[in-house]
Amino acid sequence: MQLRLTFAIPVLAAVVVSAACSAQTATKPAASAGSLNAILVAARARVAQSDVRATGRLVAIAANGARINNNLALASHSFSDGLRTMVTVTTPDHTSVRYLLLQDAAGHTTIEAFRKGDSAPVKLPPEHWGEGVAGTVFYPEDFADGQFFWSKQTVLPPAKYGARDCFVLRSEPGLGQPTQYASVTTWIDQKTGARVYVEAVPKNGEPTKQFVFYGIEQIGGTWLSRQIEVKIAGKPGSSMLLIEHGSPHAHLQRKDFNLAAPQSTGSNSGQ
Repeated sequence: MQLRLTFAIPVLAAVVVSAACSAQTATKPAASAGSLNAILVAARARVAQSDVRATGRLVAIAANGARINNNLALASHSFSDGLRTMVTVTTPDHTSVRYLLLQDAAGHTTIEAFRKGDSAPVKLPPEHWGEGVAGTVFYPEDFADGQFFWSKQTVLPPAKYGARDCFVLRSEPGLGQPTQYASVTTWIDQKTGARVYVEAVPKNGEPTKQFVFYGIEQIGGTWLSRQIEVKIAGKPGSSMLLIEHGSPHAHLQRKDFNLAAPQSTGSNSGQ
């Protein structure tokens, strides 16, 4: 999404791809920072500039506060044919799962997985994009920001999130844009351009997923978040994505996105 690190990596940071997506909306954009065109140009520019490597933790938090810490390694780079994002998650028992997300400027995303027991990477059908990763409520799709390239984009009235004045953008997929979500609504801080809150509504009628971005700071001239918490409305517990180390200028190449090649697994796991 949408999720997809506010650290310049999909839901991690606000990654995206490049520019030409035909947006349809009932709202006429005005020539201002809060217009549809201005919001989309800024969001897509973050994707076009993505060149990030990061490590940290993906944490499952139970209703009683118990935590399971999984190692996390991320890499994201925008190439001429779109954004590539590699996600490696290693559980405390040293079992790893790796995802490769490919996202183009037409709003089309594909996801491949390489899991224990697989002899080769497997392309995930969209109906499996909504399966939790390593016991968390982060889904494979949440590591992409394809919503900014979907065919229907609507600017909603500005709103506050906490003390922040925000632009609000609702994104809805069109034909040929596979996703688990019927809509994704993003609150974007008017001063920094950083995402501070996201609501993703599943197509299957399940409760809304709520993404909250913490630790927002300026890195390499861009405002990014090092922590993302995800909750499912009305359900106890949550999940956290924590970025501990990384580079916003990693000089990544295509060879760095070989799903079957050994990868770094991030920081130490524990419970």
